[in-house]
Amino acid sequence: MKRYITLLFLTVFSGILYAQTADDALRYSQQFYTGTARSTAMGGAFGALGGDFSSIGINPAGLAVYQSSEFTFTPTMEMRKSTSGNLNDDKFTLGLSNIGYVATFKPRITSKDGWQNFNFGIGYNRINNFRKSSISQILASETSMLDVFEANADGFTENQLNPTERLAYETYLLNPQDENPLDYDLPIFPGEKMNQRKTVEEKGSMGEFNISFGANYAHKLYLGATLGIQSINYKSTARFTESTLTNSASDLSNYYFEEYVKTTGVGANLKLGLIYKPNQNIRLGASLHTPTFFSMEDEFQNEMASHFKTEDLDGYSNYRDRTLRSNYTYNYRTPMKFTLSGAVVLSKKALLSLDYEFIDYSKAKFTDGQDDFDFNGTAEFPEANDIIKSSYESVGNLRAGLEYRVSSAFSLRGGFANYGNPYKSSAVDESYNVYSAGFGIRQGNFFFDAAYSYSNKDESFLYYNSTDLDGNIISSDRVNLEDENHQIKLSFGFKF
Repeated sequence: MKRYITLLFLTVFSGILYAQTADDALRYSQQFYTGTARSTAMGGAFGALGGDFSSIGINPAGLAVYQSSEFTFTPTMEMRKSTSGNLNDDKFTLGLSNIGYVATFKPRITSKDGWQNFNFGIGYNRINNFRKSSISQILASETSMLDVFEANADGFTENQLNPTERLAYETYLLNPQDENPLDYDLPIFPGEKMNQRKTVEEKGSMGEFNISFGANYAHKLYLGATLGIQSINYKSTARFTESTLTNSASDLSNYYFEEYVKTTGVGANLKLGLIYKPNQNIRLGASLHTPTFFSMEDEFQNEMASHFKTEDLDGYSNYRDRTLRSNYTYNYRTPMKFTLSGAVVLSKKALLSLDYEFIDYSKAKFTDGQDDFDFNGTAEFPEANDIIKSSYESVGNLRAGLEYRVSSAFSLRGGFANYGNPYKSSAVDESYNVYSAGFGIRQGNFFFDAAYSYSNKDESFLYYNSTDLDGNIISSDRVNLEDENHQIKLSFGFKF
């Protein structure tokens, strides 16, 4: 016999099928301004240097360093490999990392004092790439996600179930007891071991459209401001599968639970910065990034399917159901960001630059879409925001870059970046390093830059983590995932 979800149920509960999480907050708060090949090769350490379009996203005072107008664009190739145990998955991406235009205006003055030039810049930098595939598994797990479904369902009638548990009910993974319909039985034996597998397919990116202004005073003080318009385009399809062992006496063979979400968003921020040059060899920089205030929309749908070893009275052994595809709007605010920078120029042959970036991830916050960006209002997401505060902390990110001019036309570059662990818990460490190298060619008004960067990031997560009515923890084993990232960038530019 088949069960049917009513349209009324789906309509009433569609708004709570998908909830914002602390993982979402971290995904959209971690941003990497390495748009051009030169900046990428030098680890993104351009806060005190300027003269590169990527620097506009780090310290807008870098725009004022330009002494001529410029157009640049940067295509990129990226390969990501995710490995968990003996399972791995690869993903290759082609895209546009940067495109920008800078216009320089110089007053007719002969003195080296006063305002020397005013610059305007407009363009785009990609600040995150979400495209990734991963696969992981746990063999003979001693807990099951079915235990979570049962814990969430107990005490409720079938018409009161949450959307996920309702899908489990419709696919015969939850069955109300005859003597007590508020308690549910599972199609496996208590304590039965299960094989678990999860595949995740992620797509999309974050980019920032910049409108910037810079001013150069006496070739010593450089000031800048950037209006940043950020866009988010993210898709994720996550499928969790459980199957009974080959010697299992249960009638259940396997089932899967699939979650689809598409997130789009547009937000704005303001960046202010300065660079001070006390002499010809030293440059000091500082910048402030306000929070980015996003207007977001999620489109989501869940699906569940089960396969049993024997048929029911109507001849069915496979059951599948899904929720309606629904939409939800909300607001999101990223944390504020501060950057301090320094650079040393050595005999016009070499330069060394350092950036230290401070960001407190616990300050990220969600609010309801009807709240008109009132982040002190009451229409919030208390559970998600509380988890953000309790899970994340402030970190310092370090970037370093070196450039050596072999000749007037050819330069070699190297870089390093360390991104700190955003988690408070010592059990989870997602800090990682980025190593980079590259070269640049200057010929007349034309320039060409190439860069390669490599990073290796370890991730650790649980398939599920919940509690039953008695307070007992229902948790999967911890899954470890290695995310390896290779990037090649090529920048082409013209000065005029």
